[in-house]
Amino acid sequence: MKPVRILWILAIAGFVVGLVGVFQRVAGGHTVAAYNTYVPWGVWVAAYAMMIGLSVGAYLVAALAFGFGVRVLRPLGAVALFAALATLFGGLLAIWLDLGHPARFWRLFLATNPTSIMGLMVWFYTLYGLLLIALILLTQRDPDNRVVRTLSLLGLPLVIVFGGAEGALFGVVSAQALWESGLTPILFLVEGALSGVALVLFLGVVLDRISPDAARWLRGLVLGLLAAAIVLQWAEISTALYAGIPAKAESLNLVLFGPFWWVFWFFHVGLGILVPLLLLLFAPRHPWALAAAGGLIALTAIAGKLNLVIPALVVPEFEGLRTAFTGMGLTFDYFPTLVEWLLLIWIVSLAALIFLAGYEWTQKGATRSAAKA
Repeated sequence: MKPVRILWILAIAGFVVGLVGVFQRVAGGHTVAAYNTYVPWGVWVAAYAMMIGLSVGAYLVAALAFGFGVRVLRPLGAVALFAALATLFGGLLAIWLDLGHPARFWRLFLATNPTSIMGLMVWFYTLYGLLLIALILLTQRDPDNRVVRTLSLLGLPLVIVFGGAEGALFGVVSAQALWESGLTPILFLVEGALSGVALVLFLGVVLDRISPDAARWLRGLVLGLLAAAIVLQWAEISTALYAGIPAKAESLNLVLFGPFWWVFWFFHVGLGILVPLLLLLFAPRHPWALAAAGGLIALTAIAGKLNLVIPALVVPEFEGLRTAFTGMGLTFDYFPTLVEWLLLIWIVSLAALIFLAGYEWTQKGATRSAAKA
């Protein structure tokens, strides 16, 4: 069975299974989730941050192919653009379903606060989505068009702005010591670029759209971004623990040695860093080893975002808050419910179906063009 058919089967199966979570979310509202008054954000917010990052990284490959004229990456241009569009949609869907009143999202457009990072990002996302659609249509007609090159280059500062702004949403929250840092926006950009480029590397091998030269290009890019991510993460963790600021140190100790230590050490460090690094270094000419490395980096990106979002919220802002008020929804304990996981599976599966449908459309268009020629 061809790998692309396996992707279709997995995406359809995930979509069908995830519909159970969709129904329960619609019927039960937010009562089906484990987040609460003290922990208002959960796995869906982490998924939003992860998928927006994937979109940023995937677009980087498209910008290199069409904007900077890296010819060896041109066959991956459509893959990168559809991956960027599908993950953008998935990320926005995840955060939309997390809203208290999803039907009121339109007010973000009509009543945008110019000093609100979140308000401005709504417009950035909209412009970015329109740009992706325009590039997809234009590149199907003539990828060497000057308009394509101009739009590709214009989109790069746009993704840098909203990719960094996404990190700034967390980095400017002074009440949460784990989030508040000048490195947070930069870390979001680097981790997003890493996971998105890795995703394109995985898809390029699976869809048989990658040449040996393109594989070498993306392998080098992934290695460079992985090294940068390791340095930034080490700088953030080591300086925080050395400084010993109680709130930040307690959150980091929870990440490293708390009840869910395995999320950091097994998924984030082991499967997300060490295994891909070994595959990239010692199997540079084996396409499926490169695909495994890219797939692991993209898949485990959720672990990094979970370790950012959750630990900061489960540590009380001041001593005694845990016992000062008790009752329904007043707890600092959080672990996603089955409904939260099912809805996450549905969101990811829907994004995968959008990507696969778009990719099949481009392939049929290419076949028709070749037949006419």
